Amino acid sequence: MEKILIVEDNALIAMDVQDIVASSGYEVVGIADSFASAQWLAPFATIALVDVNLRDGATGPRIAQYLANDFGVAVIMVTADPEMIATDLSKVIGMISKPAQPKLIGNVLDYLRAIREGSPGSPPEGMRVFA
Repeated sequence: MEKILIVEDNALIAMDVQDIVASSGYEVVGIADSFASAQWLAPFATIALVDVNLRDGATGPRIAQYLANDFGVAVIMVTADPEMIATDLSKVIGMISKPAQPKLIGNVLDYLRAIREGSPGSPPEGMRVFA
């Protein structure tokens, strides 16, 4: 079972995403709102949905790199500011824009699970894949 880390500082958005993740059949290991809280939860996650702007500033890209590089977490950036995402985030799989529809989040999680299991999968419409 994939374990999902939500990195989001807006409590209402985080709870909404948590409900979507759970109703899609995935386990949420926690919600992080800063680099420090993401570090604490990193060992428990296999997939992360990461916002750019958090409680401690625009640390989302750094968190995404940390999770992907140091823990092998499959990371998708989820942001209302897609222009703030550089495409050179090595090992970060891609990005979806906020507000993301529940169906898109579920499809993204299914896609990430498939590629973690070794299937090439097909990224869902609405997701930008980083090369």
